Amino acid sequence: MPSYEARPPIGLPGTAARRATIDDVARAAGVSRQTVSNVVRGRGRLASATRDRVVAAIDALSYRPHTGAASLRSGRTYRIAYPIPDDEFLPDNVIMLEFLQFMVAAARAREQQVLVTTSSTSDLASIHELAWTRSVDGFVLASVAANDPRIAYLAARQVPFACFGRVAPSLPQNWVDIDNRAALRTMTRHVLASGHTSVSYLGYDPQGPWDELREAGYRDAVSAAGLPARVTRTGLATATVSTVVTELLTGPDRPTAVVTGSDVLAAACYSAASRAGLRIGPDLAVTGFDGSVISRMLSPALATMAMPLRALANRLIDLVIAQVNGTAAGCGELLETILIPGGSVQPPSGPAA
Repeated sequence: MPSYEARPPIGLPGTAARRATIDDVARAAGVSRQTVSNVVRGRGRLASATRDRVVAAIDALSYRPHTGAASLRSGRTYRIAYPIPDDEFLPDNVIMLEFLQFMVAAARAREQQVLVTTSSTSDLASIHELAWTRSVDGFVLASVAANDPRIAYLAARQVPFACFGRVAPSLPQNWVDIDNRAALRTMTRHVLASGHTSVSYLGYDPQGPWDELREAGYRDAVSAAGLPARVTRTGLATATVSTVVTELLTGPDRPTAVVTGSDVLAAACYSAASRAGLRIGPDLAVTGFDGSVISRMLSPALATMAMPLRALANRLIDLVIAQVNGTAAGCGELLETILIPGGSVQPPSGPAA
């Protein structure tokens, strides 16, 4: 963490105010200058009472970090790069945009900045430039693919990184993820428990392991219930999704429930159901995945599996900082998703059940 320098008091333009020094903080807290430095840098072992006194003195004196001076002394930039693949810029990929917001908030709370740059798994130019010039202290990677060359590149050069998604066992295990398979298994069981026996899965053509794992979770649940798996996949394009969903809901053997791999797909089911004269809930059960803002805008409320985005962002930022400080343990971690029930799942009715 960067050292602190006083923020000048707010006053009239042209007026001057004395900036307090680290020695002022030390005197106010009754500790040494080194103790203050340890607190603001997050280093060393201190009694909680001592740390609290230092923090109180910093707050009372309106201190804020001076990252420029700290960077010159330490050689650090206090910036973490977040390379975003092109498909994350799609306007309907709201969950990753929400994730970015939590990333920025997590970094700011730790006196860091997030540098967003474009990226792809096949073009490492932007990552190479940032790593070569040491313009950032580390990287957070999302949409991690199997044998992702970005991870291999950073690991080979010992550049700090953390991944949203599991990485190959041969690489440093600097990752945080959710259990996609278990999450979809839980959601499918939730739908089955409401009495549905004609349950379809709607997912994307696999863009990464998460899509495959979500479909696998659905298959686990229906197989355990002695029911056949009914899987429909779609491409990413909005027009393609609309066509696929319409065909799914208007066919002669339409399901009474659709478990989807994303809130976006669930919203498409809402639209297609409306066009077909079907009521979400009574006529057609629908579930989502992500817990994005889309799920909170649908009516009736969408039953969805919410990803712990805030916790994911906090853990990833902390993992990069720990590597920069040389204290990373290097082990992966799975965070739990949360089933949010909604009126979109009701017991089946009518002859189609």
